[in-house]
Amino acid sequence: MRYVSLNNISSLLNANWAVCYVTVDVDMKEVMKKIRSINERVDVFGCSSFKGVFTPEGFIRGAHFLASYEEDGVSAYSVIAECNESNALEKVENMCKEMNQNFGVPDVILMHATPGFEEKVIEGIEKVFDGNVRVYGGSAGDDDISGKWFIFKNDTVVKEGVLLVGFKHLKKIYGAFLSGYLPTPHQGKVTKASGRIVYEIDGRPAAIVYNEWTGGIISDYLDKGGVILGATTLNPVGRVISEVLGIKQYLLSHPHQVLPKEKALSFFTEFKEGDEIVLMKGYKSSLVDRVRQVIERALGIDKGRVKLSGAIFVYCGGCVGAILDDIDKVVEEYRINMGNTPFVGAATFGEQGCFIGQERHNKHGNLMANMIMFQG
Repeated sequence: MRYVSLNNISSLLNANWAVCYVTVDVDMKEVMKKIRSINERVDVFGCSSFKGVFTPEGFIRGAHFLASYEEDGVSAYSVIAECNESNALEKVENMCKEMNQNFGVPDVILMHATPGFEEKVIEGIEKVFDGNVRVYGGSAGDDDISGKWFIFKNDTVVKEGVLLVGFKHLKKIYGAFLSGYLPTPHQGKVTKASGRIVYEIDGRPAAIVYNEWTGGIISDYLDKGGVILGATTLNPVGRVISEVLGIKQYLLSHPHQVLPKEKALSFFTEFKEGDEIVLMKGYKSSLVDRVRQVIERALGIDKGRVKLSGAIFVYCGGCVGAILDDIDKVVEEYRINMGNTPFVGAATFGEQGCFIGQERHNKHGNLMANMIMFQG
């Protein structure tokens, strides 16, 4: 595999497929014209990324690719569709049936949806593949949460919908999904919720409980309401999904808005009544260090023993915003742990991944990181 930028786009000459991440100022149709003049058959797919793309050259704007060639032994099958919350489940089921019919059961699915209905996408994948396929990915981002995000497959650019890419490899595909945050003593039970809005925790207004837990970080918003993303990035809510060797694996949810009338909280993930939640705490240093953690969790005992041909990296855009001044440390941490393995990475507005314990759990969360790595 090879990392390719627009500066050396001729490297796509013999590529079979390429995952591509771009900033929203990139015109994908123009990029595809250039690619088609070099290679008429390469399958190019990906999504827009928040403020930059992770590459071996740093976190930079523009269009960047991880390209795969015949000798890599990795086959890909991509499907894209326009959809929204009301029809995503049906559309995704059809996409997965098409993939299953034409490609078989993939080893891993890379998922890029636009924000808002990611749980429905995972539900559709599970209905067809019955929990047998690991899912990793992230929701398309833009520079300022204004809805300019998009997903794409070749000349097809979609503003609201989903892209699924199935991968099969003659060797092994590694993956991991990680929060990198630590639990605090504050915990409770969701007692009233609807979709992505939590109204009550332990029978009390959710925003008031959360504000008490965090020592007042959203006090200014309780009466007027509003977006609290920046204030809450290092203080998300976690749910235990599984446990491995006594270590709890947490799925994170990012508080989005205070709804002042009900003193409720909206999130970027769905909740249901009865969910046990815990306040989590992150630190800038741990957000950098989790690159090492996600690599170690993916490779396990194979770290340092196995050659890798390439990697796809997904890292939460909210966390990028929290450490923007130190963002190149994330790339440096990758290099320290992965050497010269080519990669490309997106900063996303929601992350999807597979928790592997006694069972596999494909989940949608926030403020998380995941990785797909291909054995060389």
